[in-house]
Amino acid sequence: MMYGPPPPPEYPRATSSPTIILLVSGLAALLGFLLGVFVGFGASTPAQAPPAKITVTTEVTGAPEPTAPTQPVPSQEVPSQPVPSQPVPSQPVPSESEPSQPVPSQSVPSQPVPSQSGPAQGGGVSTAPAGNPASLRTLVVGRDIQPGTYRTSGPAGGFSMCYWARLRSTDGDVIATGMPTGAATVTVETTDKAFQTGGCAEWTAS
Repeated sequence: MMYGPPPPPEYPRATSSPTIILLVSGLAALLGFLLGVFVGFGASTPAQAPPAKITVTTEVTGAPEPTAPTQPVPSQEVPSQPVPSQPVPSQPVPSESEPSQPVPSQSVPSQPVPSQSGPAQGGGVSTAPAGNPASLRTLVVGRDIQPGTYRTSGPAGGFSMCYWARLRSTDGDVIATGMPTGAATVTVETTDKAFQTGGCAEWTAS
């Protein structure tokens, strides 16, 4: 057991924790930064410019000076002299008339209308009507003309060439055609539907 006065109370000591020391240092730095920003912002505010001065000047104009009236200058009229005109004799333009040349007229021979003759006798080609042996005719194979080989001596009188054609139908579907100027030979096939001739002498079976 100890006798005497009680020992004095212990005073709080400064902490030695590194976390608390770091927080205190950060707060002190932040306060210093904010204080510097406010001080710098107040120092950088420009002073207000002085108001501009407006100067008004007035000009006094005097009365206009009187001017002397202008007198009109009399104008003198110059008499116009007529210019003598000389008539230019008109010269007749000689007209050259070209002699008219007669235009030779070419007569186009009329083409006879195709006519169909009746059935041929004896397997030959039916002849044209009397007086027109060179008329254009369409002969039906098997009725007006029989399949076979036929010969003509050439164009009929008054024609420089004659015309013949083998047809697939009576409507004009041509298989073969020719325009001989002399003797000619044509073979009519059994598959032909018609034989057309015009301007030729009589066809005879050969």
